[in-house]
Amino acid sequence: MQPLRKTLAALALTVLAACGNQQESNTLLVAGQAAFDVLRPGGRTPPPDARQVLSPALIAQSDTSALLVVQLDQNQGFTVIPEAANRGTVQWRSGDDRGLLRRDGIIVGTRGFGHDLYTADVAALDAAFDAGGAADALRVNRFLTPEGKIDTVDMICAVRLTGTETLNIYGKLKRTRVFEEDCRAGGGDFVNRYWVEANGTVRKSIERISPELGAFEITRLTE
Repeated sequence: MQPLRKTLAALALTVLAACGNQQESNTLLVAGQAAFDVLRPGGRTPPPDARQVLSPALIAQSDTSALLVVQLDQNQGFTVIPEAANRGTVQWRSGDDRGLLRRDGIIVGTRGFGHDLYTADVAALDAAFDAGGAADALRVNRFLTPEGKIDTVDMICAVRLTGTETLNIYGKLKRTRVFEEDCRAGGGDFVNRYWVEANGTVRKSIERISPELGAFEITRLTE
């Protein structure tokens, strides 16, 4: 399955290159911006959650790829669309220019949230999806400290295939295999979950970003 995953990634980057000029008018980016608008002085109405705005019709209008992201600790949903790509890593941005970096559907960095994940090495996790699991997948997370230094955390993670699940993504059914990535690292233990389609697309995930930010739930809305 690995060659197919890489082929799909290459096709996605080709589409990304063609859609850069369409970002400002993208309907799903507008939904994401509404969800993260900062209240002006005197404002009384909290910004809407993107989940209150999204619908099958709105998603169908999107002219590019889009993700729904829920910051679980705050129970706040917003949308992101692709902005740039570099050597297989795709940068996604929200309406307020916060960003996610993803490689093969796995988060490898965040920007603009505070206490961000600077970079991550997740090649062993990606390989484990194709192999049906792994007992000792190495994950390397790097965090930028307030002093401007890089704090590197190495973890050995057990990746387990726990079953199958059919997801209903705004009316579209997606059949997936469910993986758990169980990581242990000196007091920072966590379990990430991934819903992976037969062609290798990560349709949904719950991924811990940092101890301070907690986990993001990410759902691919398009394709």
